[in-house]
Amino acid sequence: MSILTNHSRRSFLRSSSACLALPVLDTFAAPAKAAIDQPKRMVFLGQGFGFLPEFYPTESGKFSEIGLSDGMSPIKAHQDDISLLGNLVNVGAYKPHEGSETFLTGANQRGKNSISCDQVAAQHLCKDTRHPHLPLSTKEKRIGHGKTMLSMAYNKDGNSIPGLDTSLELYAKLFVANESKEQLMARIKTESSVLDSLEVNAKTISRRIAKTDKEKLEEYFQTIRQVELALKRQIEWADKNPKPSPPFDYPEEVDGQAEVKLMFEMIALAFQTDQTRVMTYMMPSQSVLSSMGITIPVHSISHYNASKERRDAGASRDKKCMELLAYLLDRLKEKKGLDGQSVYDSCVVSYGTNIKAGHSLNGLPLILSGGGIGKLRLGESIKLPEATPLANVWLTLLQQVGVPLEQFSHSTRALSELIA
Repeated sequence: MSILTNHSRRSFLRSSSACLALPVLDTFAAPAKAAIDQPKRMVFLGQGFGFLPEFYPTESGKFSEIGLSDGMSPIKAHQDDISLLGNLVNVGAYKPHEGSETFLTGANQRGKNSISCDQVAAQHLCKDTRHPHLPLSTKEKRIGHGKTMLSMAYNKDGNSIPGLDTSLELYAKLFVANESKEQLMARIKTESSVLDSLEVNAKTISRRIAKTDKEKLEEYFQTIRQVELALKRQIEWADKNPKPSPPFDYPEEVDGQAEVKLMFEMIALAFQTDQTRVMTYMMPSQSVLSSMGITIPVHSISHYNASKERRDAGASRDKKCMELLAYLLDRLKEKKGLDGQSVYDSCVVSYGTNIKAGHSLNGLPLILSGGGIGKLRLGESIKLPEATPLANVWLTLLQQVGVPLEQFSHSTRALSELIA
């Protein structure tokens, strides 16, 4: 039998094998609701290999006026809620396909790395959350991100923090208490839900909560079941010979697109239930390509001028990246937090890559989104001054979410250009 505990802003349903954090419920927060704002949340997304040159806008200005490139077209529904920054340089990076190692730190790879900006944010924002931070990673650790990275997060000693490599690991972190990996996989394969082990559905506590909270819980429980069904498909995929078979030695294990979507779905759930307020995700590349039916190695696609086939594959990949980003923004916007606000309204989302195009370390892109900074300029292509340090962006975002610091890594100033 499940037990509902902690009737406050953060409530849990517990059983012997599960601990299900609930969304913030207005019913339990009602006495102090007027004085409560949603906490700030930050998610840092990184992918390797950049984009094709034609992905980038040729001019600055509002997307509603200058339009989106073909590569960015899948994110059109969110064009007023994103900004693409230009002319950034990650001063610490010196190897194009290993730039993720310093993407959030700015430290020099030739020397010792330093703390990443997500960890600085976590120290300030996650003092009373279940998880002080959640770094997500990929098994593709040697493909475009770096040779020894465990995730994009680095601690105060400059050491890479182990990340959760699969959606199944993240699911276990969020919802499982005492199940072994074997028990978890067996349950998922038989379509047994964590909700079943808790003996709970929306009716269980419906007599004690407001109508709006009932709808929120029903949506939450439905999303969990959808995640579990998607995990079942991922496990089944891993048991089969993936098709098409790539013409290179790479251990395919999952449907790459489905894996990213599952991670994004659970990022939104983790924020909705306030289990953490800071997450990073070092995203996969090769498995996403394979799930698109593209058999060209992702590194070869970064040499896009070698053939029309590679350029076409690169163009398809660019659009897929934006399609997946749009999926995350959709999930953040549909998840409801306190007082009917969307989780998106409290988030700062950054999405970047360690190179611009080919092997160019100059002018790397960064996409910003989210309502967590009320005056953040969104809906624009923003051309910053040439060779603006990426660390300046991290400093600006950290300051805007309330972290009291004057410098981060090799930053030279906060960027007033990002604030309306």
